[in-house]
Amino acid sequence: MECNNRNELLKQIQCYNFAAYDMLLYLDTHPKDKKAFGMFKDLVEKTKSLRNEFEKQFGPLTPFSTASQECFNWLDSPWPWEKEGNK
Repeated sequence: MECNNRNELLKQIQCYNFAAYDMLLYLDTHPKDKKAFGMFKDLVEKTKSLRNEFEKQFGPLTPFSTASQECFNWLDSPWPWEKEGNK
């Protein structure tokens, strides 16, 4: 079950992150579109929220995530090929 939740969170992060980048590209050509900027901000906040949720449950998502923690624990979690479901 944990693996499914982990994969689902990763999928959601990827989707919201993609949508935020897509909106960013739109804003490059339409910088005065306030509605689009509001959507962009919402997408960025949702992505941040999902990343925080993922890291709380499963550890750092990237090495940069460890900067806000007490110690550098990027290597503490099992590597993807060491996960129980991959055997």
